Formats: sequence, structure tokens, C-alpha cells
Amino acid sequence: MASSSNVNGNLVDELEEAFQSCIHALTKEESATGVDKDEIKLEVDQTTLKFIDLARQMEAFFLQKRFLLSALKPDLLLKEENFDLKQEIARKDELIRKHYEKIESWKNLLSDQQNYNKPIQSLPPDMRGNLTGGVPGGPGMMPGGIGMPMQNSMQVQQMQAQQQQMQMLQAQQMQQQMQSMPIG
Repeated sequence: MASSSNVNGNLVDELEEAFQSCIHALTKEESATGVDKDEIKLEVDQTTLKFIDLARQMEAFFLQKRFLLSALKPDLLLKEENFDLKQEIARKDELIRKHYEKIESWKNLLSDQQNYNKPIQSLPPDMRGNLTGGVPGGPGMMPGGIGMPMQNSMQVQQMQAQQQQMQMLQAQQMQQQMQSMPIG
């Protein structure tokens, strides 16, 4: 009687030959061989069925070996399951960590957005004083000679433009993050 490794070796060789003949039948051209389409189709079907049959035999062989191994050494199966569970836990921990990072970045974006949307009254008192004309050096005149109402309106316009730019930048960042987030 042949040993199991010899049978397995023969089975592997037969599977490889069946695969090669299947590929050969699929790539054969009818004009070059003088064989019509029906004969080629029949050959493809036969070689494919043989390949599938040998693949099932190979699968059955490995299942038998796995069953023998589980019966003779159950501790190996437990070690394998333990290893698989550890890998699964590590993968899920990494996924959770990535979600927490995204949540933190979203929190930061939202808090930044809320800070930029605060009205001018929330500015520090020294900046509010500049906007209302409370600058030392003369009523209504800046040291550079620009009138206070004009200077105030320029500062307000600059601040509004900066706020709009920041809001647009944040909106773009949020869109990019939403596009990079996996669905599901």
C-alpha cells in the first residue's frame, strides 16, 4: 500500500496536470488546430470537471489530516484558536483606536468652528477698545493719521474676511475627512 505522502504527492501532481490541461483547453484556438467550437467546449468541460474533482479529493485529504490532528493533539487546535482570537482582538483594538482618533479630530474641528463663529463681543477687551475708538493718542485719530471710523471698519472687514477664509478652510477639511472615512 502506498504511503500517505506518496498519495498526496500523486494527488498534487494530478491536480497540477489537470490545471494545466484546463488552461491549455481554454487558450486553444480553433483556427490553429482545425477543431470546431463544440469540440473545444466539450474538452473545456471535461478538463474543468476533472480539475474540480481532483480539487475536491485534495480538500478531502486535508480535512482527513486535520481531523486526525484534532483527535490526536487537541491542544494544537486550542493554540490555533487562541492565536486567531488574539489576532482578531488586536485588529479590533486597532480599528477602535482609529475611530477614537477620528472622533478626536472631529471634536477639534467642531470646537474650532465654534470658536470662529463667536461674535466680536467675545474678543478680548483690548481689541474691543480698538474697534470702538478707545485708542490713546487723540480722539478719532490714529498715530498714522487715519481717522478712527475708517480704521475700525477696515479692522472689522479684515476680521470678517479672515473668519470667512477659516470657515471655508474648515469646510474643505471636513469634506476631505468625510470622503476619506470608510463607509459602514
